[in-house]
Amino acid sequence: MNYCEKCHHLNHNEECSYCGNKKLRSITDGDVCFLIEKPMIWAEMLKEKLDNAEIPFECVGGMGAAMAIKAGPYLENYQFYVPYIHYSKAKIIIDEMFSQDQSIE
Repeated sequence: MNYCEKCHHLNHNEECSYCGNKKLRSITDGDVCFLIEKPMIWAEMLKEKLDNAEIPFECVGGMGAAMAIKAGPYLENYQFYVPYIHYSKAKIIIDEMFSQDQSIE
C-alpha cells in the first residue's frame, strides 16, 4: 500500500489516483489517512461512532468557518482523517453506516 503525503490518500498504484502525485511512499502506522467526506448531518453521526469505537480522528470542514456561518452549517462537507493504524477499524464503521444506501454520498 502506498501513501500520498500531498492529499493523504491510500493508493495501490505508483501514482496517486486522487491528486496525481508521483512521489508516493510506503504507509506507516502513524500516517494520517483520508477516510471519507460527508455532509454535516452524516458527519455528526460518524463522529459519534468513531468516538464510541475510540478511534482518533480529525474532522475538517471544507468551507471554512466564516463561509459555513454565512452559508449555513448544513451546506458544509467534512473530511475525516484517521491514523493508518486505525484505518481498517474505521473503514468497517464507514461500510456499516453507508453501504446500505449509496445515495447518501
